[in-house]
Amino acid sequence: MMTDATVITPQPWRWSAKTGPRGNIREAVALFDTERDMQAAIYDLEIRGFDQAAISRPRSISEISGILGRDVTSMRDLEDDASVPRRAHVDAASRMSGLGVLIFLPIYVLLLAGIGVASANGLETWQSVVLTIWFGLSGAILGGLYAAQLKQRMDQRHRQERALGGYLLWVRTGNGLQDRIAVDVLKRHSGRDVHLHGPAD
Repeated sequence: MMTDATVITPQPWRWSAKTGPRGNIREAVALFDTERDMQAAIYDLEIRGFDQAAISRPRSISEISGILGRDVTSMRDLEDDASVPRRAHVDAASRMSGLGVLIFLPIYVLLLAGIGVASANGLETWQSVVLTIWFGLSGAILGGLYAAQLKQRMDQRHRQERALGGYLLWVRTGNGLQDRIAVDVLKRHSGRDVHLHGPAD
């Protein structure tokens, strides 16, 4: 339990006809039981013209708790709280690509370092090969360990979100037509508690 942090009172989405708590931003909101359903909804939204920048997700549970100064007990409680920190959505394919880069970048860097060390010291060919391979293996181990830790944190985040009620998604809309499209798409892909918040159209 959090005891020493300053508690931030949830900021409900109260708005006039012209402006909302995040400026003139209107959004469709939904919770999903699985990442697959959420991702399918996102793909559908992008096909229908929604920019990726209009789609956002909450930051990690620990970050949210730290900023709000209280424990997060339900993702549903975050849906309409304007103080919840956000991040751009990153799909599973992009995450896997990022993990691949984390693994291969240290290999590449240390292979170059091994070649440089071998050249600078005038080693024989077999010595250069052994040294370069050793540097490359060291890079693979370092990259693999870091990627494994990152994946573990990602998996933990997903477990936390599912345990707290699901995957929360916000979709920024610009007019009444986009409101209707976003709500329809979110519901069609098994979104729960689908609704709109923000200034009226």
